[in-house]
Amino acid sequence: MDLLTTIILIACATAFAVSFYLGCRSVTLGFLSAMTVGYFYGIARANLENTFSHFIFDFAAVGYFLSLLVTHKDVFVRHKLRRVMPWILILAGWPTLLLLAPTQTLLVQLVGLRGQIFFLPFIAVGAMLDRKGARSLAIGLAILNSIALIFALLEVQFGVPVFYPFNAVDQIIYRSNDVFIGGIATLRIPAIFDNAPSYGGNMVAALPFLVGALIEERDRRFRRLFVIAIGASVVGVFLCASRTEVIALLAILVGIATSGRARRLPKFSWIAMLAFIAVLVASSSRMQRFLTLSDTKYLKTRVSGSVNETFLELMLEYPMGNGLGGGGTSLPYFLERQVKNPVGIENEYGRIMLEQGLPGLGLWLAFVTWVLTRPLPRRREDWYLGRWLARVAFGFSFATAPIGTGLLTAIPGTATILLFAGWIATPFVPGRRIEIDRHKSQAEKDLDGATTAVESL
Repeated sequence: MDLLTTIILIACATAFAVSFYLGCRSVTLGFLSAMTVGYFYGIARANLENTFSHFIFDFAAVGYFLSLLVTHKDVFVRHKLRRVMPWILILAGWPTLLLLAPTQTLLVQLVGLRGQIFFLPFIAVGAMLDRKGARSLAIGLAILNSIALIFALLEVQFGVPVFYPFNAVDQIIYRSNDVFIGGIATLRIPAIFDNAPSYGGNMVAALPFLVGALIEERDRRFRRLFVIAIGASVVGVFLCASRTEVIALLAILVGIATSGRARRLPKFSWIAMLAFIAVLVASSSRMQRFLTLSDTKYLKTRVSGSVNETFLELMLEYPMGNGLGGGGTSLPYFLERQVKNPVGIENEYGRIMLEQGLPGLGLWLAFVTWVLTRPLPRRREDWYLGRWLARVAFGFSFATAPIGTGLLTAIPGTATILLFAGWIATPFVPGRRIEIDRHKSQAEKDLDGATTAVESL
């Protein structure tokens, strides 16, 4: 075993142990531990070119998932989990059952299975999230997004190749050289992620927490932190030069404007931040790639490449799929040649259909519909704006899934998107405990009665 492999294995073991320990202490701390590994996964994997470097985030996530299994959960959390656990079991059960069909080699199937079910436990994390946890999560994401912007600015100054040596795992970064500065093609900025769209996607995904925390926070120091982090996130969206993420950012801004809570934003800081970003974008051609959205001919060609008759043709040809891993799930380069009858489409719903068949696609569509039809948050409740923006981000992600892939396999963006599902689909009543008589022991009922009597005094 060489030195590099030893270092990476130690990193995997450390990520597992730290995420497990912090997850046992707090749902939010464990999640932030896994997210920290996920944020740096792209740049670490590119610089530590080794088979085991592909599994650093997996070790962190598994450690966190195990901590969720062994920690005690109160009656309120268990009630919330009962809302989402049937969906988690159904969405995980069908692709697991498909392992019995040897359509692909076992290794390809296992990687494909990971791509279909690995992130599902984050739905439960969202269901367990409370007011205090949401605030802690916002603070952690504020710090991580600010660090990501520092790396992005360094890449602008010194060049992406300084941070991402060209190799088999980061070819997509070097193929994304369609940002023109003075007529010269330039690479998009990935910051610390595995590609530029992933950078922008994670910046947008953090905004519901950051903006929601800015509304709820009373400590001026943390309010300044959230304003800085929101600015860093928005700048990152434009630096990554992904048109889809710019549209997602606009959707978030529309969500803020229509929420009825915009007046609670700190007006001077908010206006100053938006003005600064507007001047920055207007003065930097690197950040203006989104202007190509005005090219309707290109957009029509781009969309038709994913949402067209090819999807229907593949659906008719592979009604039960092409096997796990055989429909477009990102595979390590050393497994790509083992795929039998390789087929794919730049459409996330197409990828699900090609690997899980029509039954699997139907299950995911039913789940997304169920989440988006849950009751809207009440305007008086804590974190109303954050949960409203989470619904906007979740809905936008699945609405644009037909024009790209990776929604359910992105590291670490998928974790946040599925956390949103659990967060917006379950009751959020901090400071109270709902009555669940049929699930309580007599001792719990007596304790509740005594507590109520004391509070009434």
